[in-house]
Amino acid sequence: MKTRNNPWDILGIEQSASLDDVKLAYKRLAMQYHPDKGGKDSDFARIQSAYETLKDRKHIPILSKPNTKLVNINLTIEQQINGMQGMIESKYGILEVKIPPGACDGDKYKVRSQGKNYIINVQELRHENFTRQGFNVIMSLQVDAVKAMKGGTCTFLDPCNNTKEVYIKAGTKTDTLFVLEGLGLLNPRTKKRGDLHIYTETYLPILDTEDKLNDFIERLRNE
Repeated sequence: MKTRNNPWDILGIEQSASLDDVKLAYKRLAMQYHPDKGGKDSDFARIQSAYETLKDRKHIPILSKPNTKLVNINLTIEQQINGMQGMIESKYGILEVKIPPGACDGDKYKVRSQGKNYIINVQELRHENFTRQGFNVIMSLQVDAVKAMKGGTCTFLDPCNNTKEVYIKAGTKTDTLFVLEGLGLLNPRTKKRGDLHIYTETYLPILDTEDKLNDFIERLRNE
């Protein structure tokens, strides 16, 4: 086996190869170069490493053509979940792009627009309420002290601006985790969506006057 460093060259596939193409190439070469079938351990290890690199999308396609340009695109958490299709403005002009659901920071996609080739580099826009961990979306939910003590339903907006509800049990503490399945990013490999992880954050009122204390006691009685 010839010594090569490019994972696409090692697997004998094009940089535009799909994940299915990557898997087929890996299976073919793994059977051919497996040590149990007389292959070298070093060759088999390089095949495995190339497969893991491309499978997890850790390697960036090389800008091998002179007219290929790299374009950064900033996606909101909602666009990462739903994908986006439309026109964007870049230093090369207006480009038509299509980004599939599940795009994460650093993912790259080949696009041809107006007769030219581009590689779109995904960058994530920071959100004040949501963060991402893998394909799961993380958020904090502020819970009023009375509701945390007595229990009740909390209403909030999910990453796609849809109204959702969770029921808070009486005595719920700060950092209690609630999981809403299927509200995260799409995993392109498994075709399953991640989840929305909700961590509670109990809001404690400042009862530094008698009036405030009496109001809080009244709320405990009536709510």
